[in-house]
Amino acid sequence: AAWTEATREKEIPGSDEIKLEAVLGEAVKIRSWTIAGLPNDSFSIENGIIVDKARRWPLCIDPQNQANKWIKKMEHSNKIVVSKFSEGDYLIRLEGAIRFG
Repeated sequence: AAWTEATREKEIPGSDEIKLEAVLGEAVKIRSWTIAGLPNDSFSIENGIIVDKARRWPLCIDPQNQANKWIKKMEHSNKIVVSKFSEGDYLIRLEGAIRFG
């Protein structure tokens, strides 16, 4: 990219390759994620960092159901409640969650 060439020309120190795990990752936290079922590949760990650092709830496109299982295990101690559209009381639960947090 042009900006990396410009930084080299101006002798600004920097790495050739940037890894999200090296910049924002915390080794102990990442290890706890892998124990909880997050796959130990760079793509999954980068997504875990994004989920962890996000201010809002991220959208997880999860065809293999790995993120779903991981989030359930990570939030088990917080008494996570999982609801499905097909449940009869879904709207009541959703309204309660929005109203009371």
